[in-house]
Amino acid sequence: MKNYRLLTIVFVMIFIAGGVLHFRKESGRATKETVKEESLKAVLPGARSFSKETGEFPYYKGYKTTAQTDTDLVGFAFFSADIVPEITGYAGPIPMAIGMSPEGKITKVHVLSHSETSSYISNLDSFLGQFASKSIHDPFELGKDLDGISRATITSTAIARAVETSLDEAGRSILQMEAAGPAAPKKPLAWDEILIPLVLFGVAVAGILTHKQNLRWIALFGGFVYFGIVKSTMVSVVHFVNIGLMSFPSFEQSPLWYMLMGLTLLTTFLFGMVFCGSLCPFAAVEELLYNLVHRKKRFPERPLSNKVDQKSRYIKYLVLFTAVAVSAFLGNSGPASIEPFLTLFTLNGTFLAWSLLALMLLLAFSQFRFWCKYLCPVGACLGLFSRFSLYKIKLGDNCSQCAACEKICPTRAIRMDETGMPRIDYPECILCGKCVRVCPMEKTKNPTQKNEQ
Repeated sequence: MKNYRLLTIVFVMIFIAGGVLHFRKESGRATKETVKEESLKAVLPGARSFSKETGEFPYYKGYKTTAQTDTDLVGFAFFSADIVPEITGYAGPIPMAIGMSPEGKITKVHVLSHSETSSYISNLDSFLGQFASKSIHDPFELGKDLDGISRATITSTAIARAVETSLDEAGRSILQMEAAGPAAPKKPLAWDEILIPLVLFGVAVAGILTHKQNLRWIALFGGFVYFGIVKSTMVSVVHFVNIGLMSFPSFEQSPLWYMLMGLTLLTTFLFGMVFCGSLCPFAAVEELLYNLVHRKKRFPERPLSNKVDQKSRYIKYLVLFTAVAVSAFLGNSGPASIEPFLTLFTLNGTFLAWSLLALMLLLAFSQFRFWCKYLCPVGACLGLFSRFSLYKIKLGDNCSQCAACEKICPTRAIRMDETGMPRIDYPECILCGKCVRVCPMEKTKNPTQKNEQ
């Protein structure tokens, strides 16, 4: 592929234009002074009319009739963003409308908007329903008083803290009621989310620099277990979209988010496709399925023709650009939640999501990393970044033109040019090192042949 420069320019333009569009839309949205009546009705369904904004922090009184007398008072409505704007979810702020009865009990909690991945919070309504009838005297501890959303601990904790703190403040300010005790303390920093990613990325880089296959498989297995099974998270196009929308958690809430994104971008610019090649949990599943069938060469491989293969690789860039553009236009990362990883490791998804996962797993048996090569938007994005990496596998001047590297490259990132010399398509190279290990002439660590980018 010779159009990486153009693809990079298009991606940057869409990313910047999307961010500008998003913030222009945000600046034009209704503020707390012009909040929609629908939000108030959602949390005080028995009210027919509402007072104007009042109080130390903005709140509204709801009445049974339009007379708005004390005897007709249904309750009070307020917004978490006015009280605890610093509490955010995994992907950014989760503004909520909260209803409170005159006795200090929650009538309903309604989320106004969020940027959380839908696969992780598919049962959000059920979680929010647990807050009904809780008062400022009740505890809000996850796992004890509330059942958190599976695989969405950060989001669940953020919502619980925001509701509890907002209710306590509203109870004191509006009803002069004091909470039974202090709010639940913040959880200590999750050091495993810092140390384990450092170790896994370290093993992956070591495998790349030494071309040791066993180190690469250790990293892949570790990524599958920790990022996939334990944490159910990976580098996703959702993360890139949320960065563009300036929606991300605090470091204290999710050090893993910062470690994963920071280490991925750092190693991509230093070495290339480190995460995609040696740590991605879904890629590990794809390789495992492929090797189960082809390890002993019992079944013939049926690769796509070179022409079809090269044209098909543009699809993942179209997926990337579309996901970023649509998400920016809508102002949330929901449209970017298209990756089969989410369905596989969260076990949540629509019928279409499950169908896509089944198709990708089926194709993984016959095609090496089918999703990665042709459809993955993260691979497309990191591939563009990898063009600027400092480290590259290079082929020496002593090349015998045996084409062994081209034949063994699992992603078909190596092509023999018109002079019979191998050229590496770096955005498609997963740094597996097979070409180096098979090369009969590769005896030095720093060959000097400059490759085409």
